[in-house]
Amino acid sequence: MNDDRAARKGKEAERSPVVFFVDDEPGIRGSFSTLMRRRGFKVLEAGSADEAGRLIELVHDPIDVLLMDINLPDGWGGTLAQALLEEHPEMVVVYTTGYANDDPILSGALNDAPYVLRKPFTSEELLKMLSGAMEDGKEGGALGG
Repeated sequence: MNDDRAARKGKEAERSPVVFFVDDEPGIRGSFSTLMRRRGFKVLEAGSADEAGRLIELVHDPIDVLLMDINLPDGWGGTLAQALLEEHPEMVVVYTTGYANDDPILSGALNDAPYVLRKPFTSEELLKMLSGAMEDGKEGGALGG
């Protein structure tokens, strides 16, 4: 391993994982953001597609996970995720949804996404999903989206 790559790996091990959490429900966003922060994550939050688009332009550090509600009032989460991946191709996308089981079109759209959390989900389910997604991302696994 060359020196630059070893230095980057060392810095990655030192920093807290970064989660960009986009969900239009303030209660969900607030409670799960608090949980993630308590578990050592750095959490960036947005309540809409528009807010997420503005915030991502200000972020220059690597984002490990995009935790994205698929159905936002002002945009489709999948479209937003693709746009955000252009700016931060290293991040892994984890979709959340409360509608996929009821909507055959939405359910079909998520079939190819490797990481989907169905609402309501528990703290343990979220942390397990984040851990698995980040591990796959480190190994060069599927990004989702």
